[in-house]
Amino acid sequence: MLEAEFDQAAGLSALQLLPPTRVLPLVQSPVANDSLELLYVLEQGLLSAGLPVWVRQGWTGQYAQASGCDAPQRLRHELAGAPAGTVVLWQAPLEVWAVLLAESAARPLVALTPDPASLLHAYNAVKVLWQVSSLMALVLSLPNTQTAQPGFDDASVAYKLQQQCLQRLRMRVQVWPLGYDHGGSFSRLAAEEPCVLKVLETALVLENFESRPHVYPNPTERRTFAAAQKRGVLDVHRQRYA
Repeated sequence: MLEAEFDQAAGLSALQLLPPTRVLPLVQSPVANDSLELLYVLEQGLLSAGLPVWVRQGWTGQYAQASGCDAPQRLRHELAGAPAGTVVLWQAPLEVWAVLLAESAARPLVALTPDPASLLHAYNAVKVLWQVSSLMALVLSLPNTQTAQPGFDDASVAYKLQQQCLQRLRMRVQVWPLGYDHGGSFSRLAAEEPCVLKVLETALVLENFESRPHVYPNPTERRTFAAAQKRGVLDVHRQRYA
């Protein structure tokens, strides 16, 4: 029996199985260095967990218009050089993710800090991703590194964002705290601890990337989009300033 078990283990080892390529799409923020800070915190947390990380900035291919059928092919082409089993931290403008990831199960990451401009950008990103592309963004709250304005501490900013999304978009957005802030009241986890790994669970598995039906919380209020419907940059800009 022991020999049989050894043979099975040796056989599995010979297969050299690797985890799939996972992509964490970060929405680039125009507010200070919000998204760059988020990129750094996630990278350090994943490296501390012993995971291979590949950082990408921007988009080199065409994305002005895409559909649910050709977006996976474009993403695979862009990531052709990624080592097998890598976690890809990919920061790109809102327009890129809204077009390329439309109608997928992806969870674009949006940075949030205790700042009015950051709150406005986070709400705008959540709104566009949801209304244009049926994407549920995941908002990650970063610790405050400067003196916060009155009424703009970590907890209040997260609450304001969630309330605005609930009232105006009729959706519940998730806001997860990331990193330590010893001076704040918002409970946080260190980047080395399970919060980063929890974020990793939302990653887009490139091998399984596919479109899904567009579903709204209340189907009677909005029309259903076809999975292969074209999304373009003009759609993003139109909804961003609506």
